Amino acid sequence: MRGMAWPRLLALVLAAGCAVALVTAGAAGAQARMGLQGLRRVALEITMTPDHPLLDPGALEQRLEELLLTGASAPRLDPRSPDRIRLTVAVRQHSGSELRGFYLPFSGLYGIGSVRLSVERLATIPGLAAPIPAVVWQQERQARGPWHRSAAEIMALVGELAAAFVEEYSGGRQ
Repeated sequence: MRGMAWPRLLALVLAAGCAVALVTAGAAGAQARMGLQGLRRVALEITMTPDHPLLDPGALEQRLEELLLTGASAPRLDPRSPDRIRLTVAVRQHSGSELRGFYLPFSGLYGIGSVRLSVERLATIPGLAAPIPAVVWQQERQARGPWHRSAAEIMALVGELAAAFVEEYSGGRQ
């Protein structure tokens, strides 16, 4: 009889843990939507560190504009807006030998790093004289693949991040 109680107890603990995770995820999603409320116009800022020789920043900006700002309820692009959508691409070239820690002939080159999309708005903090920029929404994806395909991978990750932003911005009503 005593041996039968452990599986039930374990199942109960796992179910409680899953419920807490779902409630926490739901609260985080609601907070993100609250941070995006009232966002009517935004400036777009793209940072690539280091510069990627296979990816044109102008093409990346144009693609991001198409993905983010073409919807009917999308914010309007305004370079003078204090609210910003910031894309940060930090994908670097690494050799297979560098990643492995020792030389091996015919090692390839890999593009590894992060692609992050964030929304930054001015927030007023009691006690401070002026509003300060605060990140109200952010998601990040990791690029990790062959260097010769890294530009296409970055563009695909930008598409995923833009879709996640549009879904949050529209409140899941796509």
